[in-house]
Amino acid sequence: MAQEYLPAPSNIRLADLMKEHNISQPELAKELGCSKSTISRFISGAKGTLTHEQVLKIARLFNVSTDFLLGETNIPDRKNYDIAELGLSVEAAKNLYTGRVNTEVVNLLLENARFAELTYRVAQYFDDTFASGIAAQNAMLTTLSTLLRTRVKTPGSSQSRKGHQPSEKTSVSGRP
Repeated sequence: MAQEYLPAPSNIRLADLMKEHNISQPELAKELGCSKSTISRFISGAKGTLTHEQVLKIARLFNVSTDFLLGETNIPDRKNYDIAELGLSVEAAKNLYTGRVNTEVVNLLLENARFAELTYRVAQYFDDTFASGIAAQNAMLTTLSTLLRTRVKTPGSSQSRKGHQPSEKTSVSGRP
């Protein structure tokens, strides 16, 4: 379950996040590309507002939602992600959004501890690593099967089939 915070205005939320992540005002100002005094004025509530871009940068920096920063929700978890951040194709996102796939099943898959292993194996299958491994294994088994079914014909083997044992003087090649 997601962590829940007490209701608070934006300046207090930002101060709490900075303290929680051990980030100073000068460090935050540098990340946002603004002055330390801008951050200081905003946190103190004296005067000052942050731009939309700065709010977005803060949300990404602390991995929280903009709704949380603005005091609209007490749960910091992000609910909205850019498709590129998630690594989804536009078609995959559209399938999720339009309900073409069962989102409960997708959630169960994504939350499963072995999902990463499964996706790795699926990726191997699609990039032909798996398929080429199976093909090599099949080729090896075919070769072994052929070798086991083929009788090696040597002079010694033809004599032993007739019931004769080669003499001690006869070499493997069949010559004395």
